[in-house]
Amino acid sequence: MEYKIVGNSMQSIAIRLSEGEAIYADSGKVISKSALIKMEPKLAGGLVGAIERKFTGASGFLTEFKANGGEGILNLAGVIPGKIYAIQLKENEQFIAEHYAFIAAEETVKFSIETVGIGAAFFGGAGLILQRFIGPGALFLHVAGDVIEYSVTESDPLEIDPGHIAGFESTLSYKITFVDNIKTAMFGGVGLFLARFQGNGKVVAHSVSRYKLSSELYLQGKEDTKGKN
Repeated sequence: MEYKIVGNSMQSIAIRLSEGEAIYADSGKVISKSALIKMEPKLAGGLVGAIERKFTGASGFLTEFKANGGEGILNLAGVIPGKIYAIQLKENEQFIAEHYAFIAAEETVKFSIETVGIGAAFFGGAGLILQRFIGPGALFLHVAGDVIEYSVTESDPLEIDPGHIAGFESTLSYKITFVDNIKTAMFGGVGLFLARFQGNGKVVAHSVSRYKLSSELYLQGKEDTKGKN
Protein backbone atom coordinates (compact mmCIF):
# COMPACT_ATOMS: atom_id res chain seq x y z
CA MET A 1 0.00 0.00 0.00
CA GLU A 2 1.13 3.53 -0.86
CA TYR A 3 -0.56 6.82 -0.03
CA LYS A 4 -0.32 10.52 -0.79
CA ILE A 5 -1.90 13.38 1.16
CA VAL A 6 -3.39 15.92 -1.25
CA GLY A 7 -4.22 19.60 -0.70
CA ASN A 8 -3.60 22.18 2.02
CA SER A 9 -6.51 23.47 4.12
CA MET A 10 -9.01 20.86 2.87
CA GLN A 11 -6.89 17.75 2.55
CA SER A 12 -7.78 14.35 1.12
CA ILE A 13 -5.80 11.15 0.86
CA ALA A 14 -5.09 9.02 -2.22
CA ILE A 15 -4.37 5.38 -1.34
CA ARG A 16 -2.90 2.99 -3.92
CA LEU A 17 -3.72 -0.67 -3.30
CA SER A 18 -1.97 -3.56 -5.03
CA GLU A 19 -3.80 -6.74 -6.00
CA GLY A 20 -5.23 -8.38 -2.87
CA GLU A 21 -4.45 -5.46 -0.52
CA ALA A 22 -7.29 -4.04 1.57
CA ILE A 23 -8.14 -1.24 3.97
CA TYR A 24 -11.25 -0.42 5.95
CA ALA A 25 -12.70 3.09 6.13
CA ASP A 26 -15.42 5.03 7.91
CA SER A 27 -18.73 5.30 6.11
CA GLY A 28 -19.30 8.38 3.95
CA LYS A 29 -15.63 9.36 3.49
CA VAL A 30 -15.14 8.14 -0.11
CA ILE A 31 -14.52 10.67 -2.88
CA SER A 32 -13.69 8.23 -5.68
CA LYS A 33 -12.17 4.82 -6.41
CA SER A 34 -10.88 2.69 -9.24
CA ALA A 35 -13.35 0.16 -10.63
CA LEU A 36 -10.99 -2.65 -9.58
CA ILE A 37 -11.41 -1.73 -5.91
CA LYS A 38 -14.38 -3.57 -4.48
CA MET A 39 -16.41 -2.36 -1.50
CA GLU A 40 -18.02 -4.47 1.23
CA PRO A 41 -19.76 -3.13 4.38
CA LYS A 42 -18.57 -4.49 7.73
CA LEU A 43 -19.99 -4.10 11.24
CA ALA A 44 -17.80 -1.68 13.18
CA GLY A 45 -16.14 -3.62 16.00
CA GLY A 46 -18.69 -6.43 15.74
CA LEU A 47 -22.38 -6.16 16.62
CA VAL A 48 -21.83 -4.58 20.04
CA GLY A 49 -19.31 -2.08 18.65
CA ALA A 50 -21.68 -1.13 15.84
CA ILE A 51 -24.48 -0.46 18.33
CA GLU A 52 -22.16 1.63 20.52
CA ARG A 53 -20.99 3.70 17.54
CA LYS A 54 -24.59 4.20 16.42
CA PHE A 55 -25.48 5.47 19.89
CA THR A 56 -22.89 8.27 19.56
CA GLY A 57 -24.18 9.34 16.13
CA ALA A 58 -21.42 7.64 14.12
CA SER A 59 -22.21 5.03 11.49
CA GLY A 60 -22.58 1.48 12.76
CA PHE A 61 -20.78 0.20 9.65
CA LEU A 62 -17.28 0.45 8.23
CA THR A 63 -16.47 -0.29 4.59
CA GLU A 64 -13.73 -2.65 3.41
CA PHE A 65 -11.98 -1.68 0.17
CA LYS A 66 -9.98 -4.40 -1.58
CA ALA A 67 -8.09 -4.38 -4.88
CA ASN A 68 -9.48 -7.25 -6.93
CA GLY A 69 -8.03 -7.96 -10.39
CA GLY A 70 -5.18 -5.46 -10.31
CA GLU A 71 -3.93 -2.21 -8.78
CA GLY A 72 -6.38 0.54 -7.84
CA ILE A 73 -6.57 3.99 -6.24
CA LEU A 74 -8.99 5.09 -3.55
CA ASN A 75 -9.58 8.74 -2.54
CA LEU A 76 -10.93 9.62 0.92
CA ALA A 77 -11.58 12.84 2.85
CA GLY A 78 -13.34 14.22 5.92
CA VAL A 79 -16.62 16.12 5.68
CA ILE A 80 -15.39 19.50 6.99
CA PRO A 81 -12.19 21.49 6.25
CA GLY A 82 -9.17 19.93 7.89
CA LYS A 83 -5.95 17.94 7.63
CA ILE A 84 -5.14 14.27 7.19
CA TYR A 85 -2.99 12.86 10.00
CA ALA A 86 -1.18 9.60 9.21
CA ILE A 87 0.17 7.25 11.89
CA GLN A 88 2.36 4.20 11.22
CA LEU A 89 1.70 1.78 14.06
CA LYS A 90 4.31 -0.81 14.97
CA GLU A 91 3.49 -4.36 16.07
CA ASN A 92 1.10 -4.15 19.07
CA GLU A 93 1.48 -0.35 19.23
CA GLN A 94 -1.84 1.28 20.15
CA PHE A 95 -3.51 4.60 19.40
CA ILE A 96 -6.91 5.82 20.61
CA ALA A 97 -8.94 8.15 18.38
CA GLU A 98 -12.15 10.15 18.61
CA HIS A 99 -14.75 8.25 16.56
CA TYR A 100 -15.47 11.12 14.15
CA ALA A 101 -11.74 11.61 13.45
CA PHE A 102 -11.19 8.12 12.03
CA ILE A 103 -10.99 7.85 8.22
CA ALA A 104 -9.24 4.57 7.37
CA ALA A 105 -6.72 1.93 8.40
CA GLU A 106 -4.88 -0.98 6.82
CA GLU A 107 -6.54 -4.35 7.23
CA THR A 108 -3.66 -5.44 9.53
CA VAL A 109 -4.72 -2.82 12.10
CA LYS A 110 -7.06 -4.29 14.71
CA PHE A 111 -10.02 -2.21 15.83
CA SER A 112 -12.01 -2.12 19.07
CA ILE A 113 -14.29 0.21 21.02
CA GLU A 114 -12.90 2.30 23.89
CA THR A 115 -15.45 3.63 26.39
CA VAL A 116 -14.93 6.62 28.69
CA GLY A 117 -16.88 8.09 31.60
CA ILE A 118 -20.52 9.04 31.16
CA GLY A 119 -19.66 12.68 31.89
CA ALA A 120 -17.54 12.76 28.75
CA ALA A 121 -20.47 11.53 26.70
CA PHE A 122 -22.98 14.16 27.65
CA PHE A 123 -20.91 17.11 28.84
CA GLY A 124 -17.37 16.69 27.60
CA GLY A 125 -17.96 16.89 23.86
CA ALA A 126 -15.66 13.98 22.94
CA GLY A 127 -18.45 11.40 22.97
CA LEU A 128 -18.89 8.20 24.94
CA ILE A 129 -17.14 6.04 22.36
CA LEU A 130 -13.51 6.28 21.33
CA GLN A 131 -11.78 3.80 19.06
CA ARG A 132 -8.66 1.79 19.91
CA PHE A 133 -6.38 0.76 17.05
CA ILE A 134 -3.64 -1.85 17.45
CA GLY A 135 -0.78 -2.20 14.93
CA PRO A 136 0.95 -3.04 12.80
CA GLY A 137 -0.17 -0.86 9.92
CA ALA A 138 -1.13 2.61 8.78
CA LEU A 139 -3.94 4.59 10.44
CA PHE A 140 -5.43 7.77 8.97
CA LEU A 141 -7.34 10.44 10.89
CA HIS A 142 -9.11 13.61 9.79
CA VAL A 143 -8.30 16.60 12.01
CA ALA A 144 -10.71 19.55 11.87
CA GLY A 145 -8.86 22.78 11.06
CA ASP A 146 -5.12 22.40 11.70
CA VAL A 147 -3.23 19.71 13.60
CA ILE A 148 -2.00 20.57 17.10
CA GLU A 149 0.37 18.11 18.78
CA TYR A 150 1.10 18.04 22.51
CA SER A 151 3.91 16.09 24.16
CA VAL A 152 2.69 15.12 27.63
CA THR A 153 5.11 14.09 30.38
CA GLU A 154 4.70 12.85 33.93
CA SER A 155 5.77 16.25 35.21
CA ASP A 156 3.61 18.22 32.78
CA PRO A 157 0.02 16.87 32.45
CA LEU A 158 -2.33 18.33 29.85
CA GLU A 159 -5.86 19.66 30.31
CA ILE A 160 -7.82 20.17 27.10
CA ASP A 161 -11.39 20.80 25.93
CA PRO A 162 -12.62 17.28 25.03
CA GLY A 163 -14.15 18.59 21.80
CA HIS A 164 -10.65 19.31 20.49
CA ILE A 165 -9.30 15.78 21.00
CA ALA A 166 -8.55 13.91 17.78
CA GLY A 167 -6.55 11.10 19.37
CA PHE A 168 -3.81 10.12 21.79
CA GLU A 169 -1.23 7.44 22.45
CA SER A 170 -2.32 4.59 24.69
CA THR A 171 0.60 5.26 27.05
CA LEU A 172 -1.43 8.17 28.46
CA SER A 173 -4.18 7.94 31.07
CA TYR A 174 -7.33 9.94 30.35
CA LYS A 175 -10.14 11.21 32.56
CA ILE A 176 -12.77 13.93 32.55
CA THR A 177 -12.40 16.63 35.23
CA PHE A 178 -14.76 19.42 36.23
CA VAL A 179 -13.45 22.96 35.67
CA ASP A 180 -12.08 24.87 38.65
CA ASN A 181 -15.38 26.45 39.70
CA ILE A 182 -18.90 27.19 38.49
CA LYS A 183 -17.93 30.77 37.62
CA THR A 184 -15.29 29.47 35.23
CA ALA A 185 -17.80 27.05 33.73
CA MET A 186 -20.39 29.78 33.17
CA PHE A 187 -18.18 32.63 31.96
CA GLY A 188 -14.79 31.13 31.04
CA GLY A 189 -15.89 29.81 27.66
CA VAL A 190 -14.37 26.35 28.21
CA GLY A 191 -17.50 24.38 29.12
CA LEU A 192 -18.14 22.34 32.23
CA PHE A 193 -15.45 19.72 31.71
CA LEU A 194 -11.84 19.34 30.63
CA ALA A 195 -9.99 16.17 29.66
CA ARG A 196 -6.86 15.55 31.71
CA PHE A 197 -4.00 13.50 30.27
CA GLN A 198 -1.20 12.11 32.42
CA GLY A 199 1.83 9.97 31.67
CA ASN A 200 4.24 10.13 28.76
CA GLY A 201 2.95 10.34 25.22
CA LYS A 202 1.40 12.41 22.45
CA VAL A 203 -2.03 14.04 22.15
CA VAL A 204 -3.26 15.07 18.69
CA ALA A 205 -5.86 17.85 18.68
CA HIS A 206 -8.22 19.62 16.31
CA SER A 207 -7.62 23.38 16.16
CA VAL A 208 -11.38 23.68 15.51
CA SER A 209 -13.94 21.86 17.65
CA ARG A 210 -16.45 20.24 15.29
CA TYR A 211 -19.07 20.51 18.04
CA LYS A 212 -18.59 24.26 18.49
CA LEU A 213 -18.40 24.72 14.71
CA SER A 214 -21.70 22.91 14.12
CA SER A 215 -23.33 24.88 16.95
CA GLU A 216 -22.16 28.20 15.54
CA LEU A 217 -23.32 27.29 12.03
CA TYR A 218 -26.72 26.26 13.40
CA LEU A 219 -27.11 29.52 15.34
CA GLN A 220 -25.96 31.56 12.36
CA GLY A 221 -28.45 29.74 10.15
CA LYS A 222 -31.27 30.59 12.56
CA GLU A 223 -30.20 34.25 12.57
CA ASP A 224 -30.11 34.31 8.78
CA THR A 225 -33.59 32.76 8.63
CA LYS A 226 -34.91 35.39 11.03
CA GLY A 227 -33.40 38.16 8.94
CA LYS A 228 -35.23 36.93 5.83
CA ASN A 229 -38.63 36.80 7.56
